[in-house]
Amino acid sequence: MKIFIFGNGNINFDDFEIFYKKPLEPFLNNKNTEFILCDFRGTDTLVMELLKNHTSKVIVYHIGKKPRYYPDKYKTKVSQWTIKNGFISDEERDLTAINDCTHFLAKDFNSNKKRVSDTQKNIQECIKQDKINILHI
Repeated sequence: MKIFIFGNGNINFDDFEIFYKKPLEPFLNNKNTEFILCDFRGTDTLVMELLKNHTSKVIVYHIGKKPRYYPDKYKTKVSQWTIKNGFISDEERDLTAINDCTHFLAKDFNSNKKRVSDTQKNIQECIKQDKINILHI
């Protein structure tokens, strides 16, 4: 199982705990679960902080040569994480992550009648590719 976790950059901590931390708890110590993340602020950084002491099975996808955010390696499992870099756009990076995952976890707080957020676009792509939403397991 490879879970792609993504979401909005402006998430608040209370929403993170409800929509991300709680659904992820059953998977945190599962040796057959890998986590796929990107390196944007908000959801991505909060998930990295959650996972850093739980698992070495994390892949971080990012644009350019080094991540915009990366947790401290000292006394954590971060030094064992995999980094996939060199993507030229958010769209290329996100599509690769979606293609590589089997499951996903995301919540969109920003879309409205006038604007569809990138998070919502990624949720729609996951559904289109028949990825499994862990909220429905």
